[in-house]
Amino acid sequence: MFFYTVKTKSSGFRYHSMVKEYKLDVPTKLEGITLRQYQDYLKVLDKWDKEDEVYIKTKMLQIFCNLDIEDTFKVPLNNFDFIIDALNRCFKEETPLVNRFEMSAKDEYGEETIVEFGFIPKLDDMSFGEFIDLDNNISDWQKMHKAMAVLFRPVIFKKKEFYRVMDYEGSNKYSDVMLDMPVNVAIGAMVFFYRLGRKLPSYTVDYLVKVLKKQGVPPQLKQTLDKSGVGINQYLQSLKKMQLELMKQPDFQYIPV
Repeated sequence: MFFYTVKTKSSGFRYHSMVKEYKLDVPTKLEGITLRQYQDYLKVLDKWDKEDEVYIKTKMLQIFCNLDIEDTFKVPLNNFDFIIDALNRCFKEETPLVNRFEMSAKDEYGEETIVEFGFIPKLDDMSFGEFIDLDNNISDWQKMHKAMAVLFRPVIFKKKEFYRVMDYEGSNKYSDVMLDMPVNVAIGAMVFFYRLGRKLPSYTVDYLVKVLKKQGVPPQLKQTLDKSGVGINQYLQSLKKMQLELMKQPDFQYIPV
């Protein structure tokens, strides 16, 4: 027997096997999928033959519905296809920028609480360190949680649509928390940043050169360059190339196989 009820972010499915009843929470909106789950799904696509649809669909069920792999084979076939269709529809949604969202995180005392995170209000006020951390992580989905920890921080003041976020203390402070953020928020922020990259004058290579001449190479950047064996001139050339790519970057589409 199979039961289906609609919820805000997911659909509840119950089905019976010969030995026990199963309950699935199936996302029906992108906000019901976490960034961590999407990263896990992309790992599957990177490692496996994309033409093996049965395996990919099985992994979709396992990852997005939090189901043990052996239990995916016990789902009735007609329900299996229905669930996969519901998941596919999620990835056809529009993903506008979400300025603020709430999720569970630990406070300064280590206690779990609901924290409101806000997209940094003014990208023009981004520090050089923030830009470097963002540049190092935003082009890699497996590091996307670190990029999101640059773009989103706890809201410390708000009045209607105006708000202020916590000062930046490095991407590691909230990167683990961002693994459980809704993936629609991450995609919306990424698309917004890439689109903005086409017309963002403050972060041109010329601007960075002026900062470097005036302030010298920041320790954070020097450490990154030393690890990679890349000189400052080579790094600036890579930024210039990235800027040109951003200007050509087509609108992103996030549709699963």
